[in-house]
Amino acid sequence: MRATNTPVLIASSLVSLVLSLALAGCEGSMPRPEKAARPTPAAEAPAPAAAAGPGVKEDGEIVSAVAWFEGDLEAALAAARAANKLVFVDVGAYWCPPCQKLEEEVFVRPEVAAALGAKFVALHVDAEKGEGPELVQRYKVQAYPTLLVLEASGVEKGRIVDAMDPPSLLATLDAIASGASALGALEQKVAAAPDDLKARYELATAYALAARRDAAEAAFATVIAGDPDNAKGLAAKALADRAAFILAKLDGKPEEAIALYKELQQKFPGAKESVRAYRSIGRELHKLGRDDEAVASLEAMVATDPANVDLKASFGWFAFRERCGQAAALATVDAGVAQAKDNAELHYLRAELLGQLGRPGEALAAIREASRLEPKSAFYKRQVRRFAELSGGA
Repeated sequence: MRATNTPVLIASSLVSLVLSLALAGCEGSMPRPEKAARPTPAAEAPAPAAAAGPGVKEDGEIVSAVAWFEGDLEAALAAARAANKLVFVDVGAYWCPPCQKLEEEVFVRPEVAAALGAKFVALHVDAEKGEGPELVQRYKVQAYPTLLVLEASGVEKGRIVDAMDPPSLLATLDAIASGASALGALEQKVAAAPDDLKARYELATAYALAARRDAAEAAFATVIAGDPDNAKGLAAKALADRAAFILAKLDGKPEEAIALYKELQQKFPGAKESVRAYRSIGRELHKLGRDDEAVASLEAMVATDPANVDLKASFGWFAFRERCGQAAALATVDAGVAQAKDNAELHYLRAELLGQLGRPGEALAAIREASRLEPKSAFYKRQVRRFAELSGGA
C-alpha cells in the first residue's frame, strides 16, 4: 500500500468528537459489497428477506441507499482513477454507536447515496476485519467512525471524525472535495485570538486526529501551560489527549502514556479525565501484556464511585473490546444490573462478555433482555440474531 504523509483536512466538527469515552473512543473492516443491503458483522445470522427500499426494517436489518464498492481499497482506488472520482471510506466497527447512527440514519438517505455516487467511489471498511487493521495504521485512524476522503492516488484529502446529520455531512464532503481546509480555518481562528485556549485546544485535537504529531504536541503544551490549575478544564483534557493520541497511538509508547496518565491523576485528582485515565492505563497495560495490572486499574476506576453504573459499564466495554479480564468485568457488570435492572446497555455488555467466556445460551438470554428493554433498537435486534446463531438457534 502507498504511504500517505501529506497534510490532511479535517471537518471542524471533529473537535466535538466525544471520543466516546464510554467506548474508549469508539476506537479502532472488511470491504462491503456493492449492493443495497449493507451486511451486518460476519458473525451475525442471515437476516430475513428485507422489503425493497432503503431504511431500517422491522427486524433491525439495514438496507443502505449507498452503493458500497465491492472489493478492497486498492481496487476502489483503481475504480476511482477510471471514473475520475474521489474515494470515500467509512471506517467503523459494528459495536460503535456513532457508526450505527450513520448506518441507520444517514446512509439510508437517497440524497446521501446520490451525492456519494456522483463524486465518490464509496467503500465501507470494518476496522477490525480484513484489511481494516492495516488501513487504520496506514491512515492513522484514531477513533470511529472516521470518514476518509482520498484522492485516486490514495493520498488523503480530508477526513471527518464522528457522525453527522445528512446536510452537515454533504456540506462537509463538498468542502473537502473542493479543497477547503477546515483545519486551516481553525488555525486562522487561533491566529486571530492567540489567547483563546479553547480554540487552541480544539486545534490541538484536530492536529492529533490528523496525525500532525509535532503541531499537536506544541498546541497541547500551550494549552497545558495556559491553564496550570485546570481552572478552565482544559489542561486535564490536553494531558489526557496528549497521552492517548500522541504517546499511545502515534508514538506507540504505552509506558510513557501510562506515566502521563498518572501525572494527570496526581495533578488534577478531581477531574473527570483522571477517573477515565484508569481505563486508559488499563488499555496500555494490556498492550504490555500486564493483564492483572490492567484489571486492577479498571477495578480502581469503579471504586472511585461504587454507585456509578456508568463506570461499571466502562469496565465491561474495556473487557469486551480488549478481551481482557472478562470474568472480573462480568462480575462488575452483574453488580451494575443489580443496581439498574432496566439498563439495556449493561445487558448487552453481559451478552458480549458471556459470549467471550463460552456461555452462548446465557449470552442469548442477556441480549434478548437488552432488546426487550429497548424494543425500538435496530442494533439490539441484529445482535439477537447474531447471538442466536452463535448459540445454535436456542
